[in-house]
Amino acid sequence: MSKSSRYSPNVPTPNQEETAPPNRASMSTRETAQYISEFSAELSYLARETKLDLLAYLLDMARLEAVRTLQAVDRDSMKG
Repeated sequence: MSKSSRYSPNVPTPNQEETAPPNRASMSTRETAQYISEFSAELSYLARETKLDLLAYLLDMARLEAVRTLQAVDRDSMKG
């Protein structure tokens, strides 16, 4: 088994443009929660496919928290 390379936050990933969220400074709470929900679902799927079960579970918890936040934001916006 080969040793995987270490991630360096200063080095852009090959698909960074494709996975980067829209301008973060202008994202609303709802948009941010939606993005996190979708992205964590994809990451959880990848983790589960490679038998990283604990990591998949934690990512699922992050997704569920993002969904809970979306519901709260929607509920608050309905109140007026």
